[in-house]
Amino acid sequence: MTRNGLASICGAVLLLVLAMPAFAQDEGRGIGIAVAGPAFHLPSGVSVERQDVSISIYSVKLTYVFKSATQQTVHFTFAMPEMPVDAAEDLAALDTDSEAAGLAADTRPANYMSLSVSVNGQPLTPGGHGRALLDGKDVTRQLLDAGVPLLSGFDGPGDPIWRRLPPEKQEKLRASGLMSEDTAVWTYQADFAWDATLEPGETRVEVGYAPLAHYWSDINLDSFPEMETDGSATRAYCIDAAIRRAFLSGKHQYELYTVTHLTPQDGWHGPARHYRLEVEKRHPTDLVAFCPQEAKKISPTRFEWTATDYTPGTATGVLFFWDLETPDQRE
Repeated sequence: MTRNGLASICGAVLLLVLAMPAFAQDEGRGIGIAVAGPAFHLPSGVSVERQDVSISIYSVKLTYVFKSATQQTVHFTFAMPEMPVDAAEDLAALDTDSEAAGLAADTRPANYMSLSVSVNGQPLTPGGHGRALLDGKDVTRQLLDAGVPLLSGFDGPGDPIWRRLPPEKQEKLRASGLMSEDTAVWTYQADFAWDATLEPGETRVEVGYAPLAHYWSDINLDSFPEMETDGSATRAYCIDAAIRRAFLSGKHQYELYTVTHLTPQDGWHGPARHYRLEVEKRHPTDLVAFCPQEAKKISPTRFEWTATDYTPGTATGVLFFWDLETPDQRE
């Protein structure tokens, strides 16, 4: 089956890169970029009647329909990946007062993946916290006690705020290994959590976020072992002969991106009584590859795969081939 499709990167959507240990190390270029979540554990007597997973280059949308005989509460957590501290304010999701927001980013975490949650169609605001990390060690208190923002965007033209700290504070950061030359070394991570009350019968919980996408650079049509019939990309994304021929023909110029959604290791893994995977591309003229190959094309830009009593795997990855000759009208 040929899957023509992809989406281009929207300038308003900022994409991060994170190494993901869940895939084997030899899986190849562009594989292993993902985010996991949400994690939750089901109380006794609660089941997942339906799970829908919708993936595009712009968003991942997860829908759970829980079934319960009695009123129950399910606790959800969503751990965002780490992000570099010297990010621009749009990436860090800071408000206009970047310094104040950075100093409060432990109790008012930056929502840099545009996480959204609703229960039965009603928006829910998750709680959460943020922390600064250096080689896996929490250095949040160390930075805040020194008056250093955990995050810092730009207040107009110029350097990030932390680069304009007094010399003695910059020297203390360097002595602690938190700054190298004029570059901040620590990273920032936000974790969110919320409770959903399940009433007797069915309760619908929807979670959405802007995904991590990895750009495949240095693509050479003369040497692309990952896309050979036994290549790592072919295995990971179920690339078929038609997609391989279309890509290697050189008739179109493509940029390649991957979006991968993980099932959290410490949360629910299934089964779902009814499972549906939907993959949406941006243009009918692009290409897209993902597993399983039995997915059906339901529109010029959408594919669907369904199953019953299905336990999702640890990762769902989609490889997007964006045709550069097709203009992207999304703003």
